[in-house]
Amino acid sequence: MITSTMKKYLESLPENHREIKRTVKHCVYINRMQKRIEREMKMLLWLAINYPEILLDREREYSDDTGKIMSHRRLKTLLLAVKAINPKIEVELVLKNLEFPDNIEV
Repeated sequence: MITSTMKKYLESLPENHREIKRTVKHCVYINRMQKRIEREMKMLLWLAINYPEILLDREREYSDDTGKIMSHRRLKTLLLAVKAINPKIEVELVLKNLEFPDNIEV
């Protein structure tokens, strides 16, 4: 989603990053990251609709350090990201209210 350079920039921000001085450089970097995320999320949705097997990765079984098989690891990661963005969200309720798009243009 973001590059390692973008990640380094974000990690270099002060701990209370909401109070940082809004410089031109900062605004350009944040804008660039948001545009990149938008593009990547559209591509992810297109991929999920057209080639879900690539995301599900059914051909391989991955195991963690304990030897337990990790199923739906990418889906779980995606849901954890949603939960991290909004901890109070009930994913099932949101999904019921969403209308599935007819076509996705990338």
